[in-house]
Amino acid sequence: MVKRSLTTAAQRHGIALCLCCIAFVASLGFAIEKEPLQEYRGRRERLAERIKGNVLVLRAAPDQELVKYRQEPNFYYLTGFDEPNAILLLDAASDPPQEFLFLPERKRSEERWTGPKLGPGSEAEKRTGISKVLSTTEFDSTLKKAEEQAKAVYTLKDVENEIAYLRQVKSATEIAFLEKAVRITLKGQQAAARAIGPNVMEYEVEAALEYEFRRNGAEGPGFPSIIGSGPFSTILHYDKSERRMQAADVVVVDIGAQYAGYSADVTRTFPVSGKFSPRQREIYQIVLDAQKLAIAKVKPGVRISDLHQAAMGHIRSKGYEKYFVHGTSHHIGLEVHDAGDVSRPLEANMVITVEPGIYIPEEQIGIRIEDDVLVTQTGHRVLSIFPKEIPEIEALVKR
Repeated sequence: MVKRSLTTAAQRHGIALCLCCIAFVASLGFAIEKEPLQEYRGRRERLAERIKGNVLVLRAAPDQELVKYRQEPNFYYLTGFDEPNAILLLDAASDPPQEFLFLPERKRSEERWTGPKLGPGSEAEKRTGISKVLSTTEFDSTLKKAEEQAKAVYTLKDVENEIAYLRQVKSATEIAFLEKAVRITLKGQQAAARAIGPNVMEYEVEAALEYEFRRNGAEGPGFPSIIGSGPFSTILHYDKSERRMQAADVVVVDIGAQYAGYSADVTRTFPVSGKFSPRQREIYQIVLDAQKLAIAKVKPGVRISDLHQAAMGHIRSKGYEKYFVHGTSHHIGLEVHDAGDVSRPLEANMVITVEPGIYIPEEQIGIRIEDDVLVTQTGHRVLSIFPKEIPEIEALVKR
């Protein structure tokens, strides 16, 4: 980290170097893979139809210095724009609806620290597919004009449920991104299995798997990686990775790579020694059978609660109901626990997790098995094809 103070000579050298870098980066366009612009346009059009007669103002996430920027997911879903301090104005009171994107004017002195930003004008209109990209100084006057014929001005809070409804059903491109995120995540699981062993620190496993994420093109983890061994295998969202693993432990590896903004979520539970004890084996098989029963039920028209009943019913029949303390499924997408009403019946092109678990703190045994599943027109397709039978899991660790 450097302070914002340089000698005069260094300043001149730095400015020249920075301008060259800016020109080079600008020539590359968007480095992160994105969906076609017409997909974002289609989403805005569908939302405009749902809020007809009203105006929506949606703001991008603000910038924070020295913190990796993450766009507000709903803003990104509608625009694909990944820079701070922008404003989307969707005028659904006009006929036809009009859309505006407002961007701060470029500040070359700041870009030396932050890198090049997109400013208002024709270049931004081309890059975003939004026909009018204006300066944020023009926002107030544009909104005032739109308000004259609108019934109401909506903010994110007013339309959150409407956007979530759209986000639950994925486009072909979104599914492709999720499949890529899953494939990278499975490489992380392979790396985790190779690294696990007695006396290995949890953070060593975390480092090995997250290295695979970045090496294979992910932006990083979609959520803090969970590497929980021994007593921490029973803590659902343990993410400190501070413990030294012992031979008698199981270790829960709950991870998800983020690719093009979309996050996978896959869990496997491994025996640290490479061999489950008879008791660990018993609990593992119960969880695996419960997961298979739940996955088998995934198809259009079924609810997530139906999947939970299938998994819970099996676990209850074995006497472990009180040790299954969370839901069986959630949607994934731009957020690992993606937006949307979980009571909505499943539809084709939704992507969900199926992840039963049993957690017995007094025995320091926690078992969770999680896969990502695409709902198809007639049933389902498991995206995260990765070993999970007991002999397969033991073989992965031994190898």
